[in-house]
Amino acid sequence: MPKLPSQIQRLRQEFPILAKQINGKALIYLDNAATTQKPNAVLDCMQQYYTESNSNVHRASHVLSAEATYLYENARKIVASYVNARSSREIIWTRGTTESINLVANSWGSSLKQGDEIILSTLEHHANIVPWQLLAQRTGALIKVIPLLPNGDVDLAAYSNLLSDKTRMVAITHASNAIGTINPIKEMIAQAHSVGAITLIDGAQALPHLQIDLKELDADFYAFSGHKLYAPTGIGVLYGKQALLEAMPPWQGGGEMISKVSFEQSSYNELPLKFEAGTPNISGAIALAKALEWLNSQDRVLLEQHESNLFNYALECCSTIKGWNRIGSPKESVSLISFTLENLHQQDIGHLLDQQGIAVRSGHHCAMPLMQTLALPGTTRASFAFYNTFEEVERFAEAIDRMSSSSLEISSAVTAPPDAQPATTSILAELLALKDWNARYRQIMLHGKIMNIASSHIKTDANLIKGCESNTWLSYELSDNQRITFYADSDARIIRGLLALVIDIFNNKTVSEIRSIDIDDIFNQLSLERHLSPSRGNGLRAVVDKIYQIAEDRAH
Repeated sequence: MPKLPSQIQRLRQEFPILAKQINGKALIYLDNAATTQKPNAVLDCMQQYYTESNSNVHRASHVLSAEATYLYENARKIVASYVNARSSREIIWTRGTTESINLVANSWGSSLKQGDEIILSTLEHHANIVPWQLLAQRTGALIKVIPLLPNGDVDLAAYSNLLSDKTRMVAITHASNAIGTINPIKEMIAQAHSVGAITLIDGAQALPHLQIDLKELDADFYAFSGHKLYAPTGIGVLYGKQALLEAMPPWQGGGEMISKVSFEQSSYNELPLKFEAGTPNISGAIALAKALEWLNSQDRVLLEQHESNLFNYALECCSTIKGWNRIGSPKESVSLISFTLENLHQQDIGHLLDQQGIAVRSGHHCAMPLMQTLALPGTTRASFAFYNTFEEVERFAEAIDRMSSSSLEISSAVTAPPDAQPATTSILAELLALKDWNARYRQIMLHGKIMNIASSHIKTDANLIKGCESNTWLSYELSDNQRITFYADSDARIIRGLLALVIDIFNNKTVSEIRSIDIDDIFNQLSLERHLSPSRGNGLRAVVDKIYQIAEDRAH
């Protein structure tokens, strides 16, 4: 195992959450591509703002407002300097990358007309796809997509062929959140400009790892989020060239973005306020600037090198694991690894790792077109930050190795023996009798293994439950005595186990009996909310809601 630099060990002490215990084990946080943890400097900054300077900005004449306004606008200057923008007027505060892209699509995009073309890449996050689809639907513009090479890099030859005098916008990610690919955006921006196109770069995944010079890149728009950059959630930045921003109409109306309002007409404020309607996230902006100042006070070369070493060590540790398969092998990558494990659904991998205190992300990573291209339902993603250690990488790899060879593997060929399900004891009673959560978890996984696999006629698009990271199906039949029988299945083992519990609770009940069941109370008794979170991520909540909806429909 490589030796951890002493500077990194000291830096870890500045992130209090890293001392947290999960299921009795030290937290290993490898979900940094989703959001990063926050150093004390940022946490203290937010506390200081709210205890010493809390006020609205720009509008009042008292001391607190003057202090808040100074901190807020100085934060804008710090951000502008950090990305080397020409002016702080080119920095627009938003809620994050998603809102930044929507701002451009709705404001700059209002000038598009039928036949204009927008170029995206197969790597894009949904936030850099859906706003352009909505714009295309409104204007008649066309979307063209850059394909990928087998290793996960964009096909630059295909990109060159897509560019034409009809290309108005090239909107591409700087770094893929799903497989880590770093795009050669300087070259791609120059090519777009050669045909007169405007460029927007989604920098959400790049800025936490790379130092960006927007003058050098010559991007027209560049968007990023604070919460992936060691700053709070709910704050982000849209950089735009001043001439473009000045020519664009406002997107949202309200206070601050106006200079004069009458019932006949309104005139708008100057940049950047023209695009900042309403009370902004003042503390978030100030704390984002503090995060950037804190980063600049560190040895950035050391941080980037350590992240690279973690990434390479993880690849080395995992490459010999039976059934492990890295997804994508781009020439340049940020420090994240997307992978699959033979015979295990990505959601099962995520839950099994969570039981060992290891936080990763599983699913389609809001990149469903990419997953469709790869012919995968999703992947498991481990993403690294400079505060991670080589020991954490080893624990992660060891957990994956145990998983790959353990008896917990699930095969689609598994069928339940006739006496597999308990005949007299309900699954709920079984689980409640187990006081230790780990024992309950193992029992849920067992039920996921022995649950009867639904017949193929159940697994249809009509029965597919929306909002699940795994494929989950629910169907029902109404008997002559007005009792409802439910049938369910999932391709994730943990969800199959949870479905076995839910079906056992609701099955063969009348409408009134179903409506009387307090499922939240049951989940609380089992500590599901704390340990497995029956939410959008695993789809259990969507299944329960569907069951209640079926009962309501039958009641009417």
